Amino acid sequence: MSALCPIRPWYASPAHTPPLDPTLLSPMRTSRSPTAKQKTKTNLRMIANELGISMMTVSRALNGHPGVAATTRKRVLTAADRLRYRPNKLIHAIRSGRSRTIGVMIGVPTSFHARLIHGIHDALAEAGYLPILHFHGPGAMAHRDEQELAYLHRLLDQRVDGIIFWPSDETVPEHYLREVWERGVPLVAIDRNLPLTKADFAGTDDMHGGRLVADYLLSLGHRRLAHIGGEPWVATYADRRRGFEETVCGRPGVTYAFDHCEDSLSGPAARRLLAGPDRPTAVFLASDRMAPHVYAAAGAEGLRIGSDLSVVGFAALTETIWLQPHLTTVDQEPDEIGRAAVRLMIDRLEGKTKAAAPKSVRITPKLVVRESSGLAP
Repeated sequence: MSALCPIRPWYASPAHTPPLDPTLLSPMRTSRSPTAKQKTKTNLRMIANELGISMMTVSRALNGHPGVAATTRKRVLTAADRLRYRPNKLIHAIRSGRSRTIGVMIGVPTSFHARLIHGIHDALAEAGYLPILHFHGPGAMAHRDEQELAYLHRLLDQRVDGIIFWPSDETVPEHYLREVWERGVPLVAIDRNLPLTKADFAGTDDMHGGRLVADYLLSLGHRRLAHIGGEPWVATYADRRRGFEETVCGRPGVTYAFDHCEDSLSGPAARRLLAGPDRPTAVFLASDRMAPHVYAAAGAEGLRIGSDLSVVGFAALTETIWLQPHLTTVDQEPDEIGRAAVRLMIDRLEGKTKAAAPKSVRITPKLVVRESSGLAP
């Protein structure tokens, strides 16, 4: 029996190449129907032709010009909606010199910054502006000349109409923002004021917040009080301390202790305050971020939060919601701060604020009472 020969496919040998399919020589066909037409973007001319009016009238009607009759404006808007007209924002920006965009610069985001952004976004959207968001640097440690300033210039290059930003350094001089002012771009600082510049400011009434906490703890019968403040060069922390001290210091029978540190070092500060026999019965923290360290220090001393020791924070950060007992804190209403910043910006852009002197808006914070505070033991 002869050996089986392997079957060779037709393409293995040039001698057995099949004939070409003649249909392959015809022009390439597409799946598109020959009657289908390329969609064309609706423009002003198409709307004008549709209604039998001039392009100038269409343009004025779409832009809300007061010289257009109400009936004509309604016809134009109806036609534009039916034809799915979308305006070319780039061309409009070139012609008007306004991009309808606002640069928003925020540090490394926490839940506080997220609420700020939420308020800014909603207020800008309601006013017909689009935010361009930029996170800058690692929060408070940002290098202003290498990162923050570079990002400010990047937003200027995008031709934003204004900039709302959370500054990493409150002590910057006026010339630091020279290019912003030279381009005539309004600038609003949020949460941290820039007192050495002409930037507008929207933030918290931090002194009121400090007084709010002091009055609350005194009402619970606490007479041995302490405050752990943040970095002394941060004005928001300094204002909270000042409001607290003005309320408690000088009160008959009230003792007061103070320590300040960075957030991550609040544990050692709390241990120093809680170690002695005359330890405080209530501690006010400059920031909620200190609370986990203070809870740990209290636990090491065998103190129960809410009964042996009352603890009150500041900022109402959702990052601390897992703490047990839940932290009493001061809500800064960052959503409202964001909205206030937008109002300051729009007033500058629309000429409602003409004075060069900076304007300032401070939102009144609210005390949120939870289980970490109680009657003095």
